[in-house]
Amino acid sequence: MRTPKNKPTEMMTEGSILWRAVKCGRCRDTGWLCETHDDLPWDGEHACGCGAAGMPCPSCNPSDKDHAPRPPKGFQRDDGLDDD
Repeated sequence: MRTPKNKPTEMMTEGSILWRAVKCGRCRDTGWLCETHDDLPWDGEHACGCGAAGMPCPSCNPSDKDHAPRPPKGFQRDDGLDDD
């Protein structure tokens, strides 16, 4: 299947039920992967669940020293923490 912009996309299916188009098949559009199992999402309905830490998906949530990754859905920063 191709998206309107002619980009390939993956479809999530379970049995004969079609859920929705997925832009990033690696993390299932969550932006985060399991550090131990980097082929599984860290968060969301299809999360790994092994208890390991999460890491930004390099395919759709890249980061570097000047650009932080998008935080996981529902993330709330603890303003009581110092950044120093």
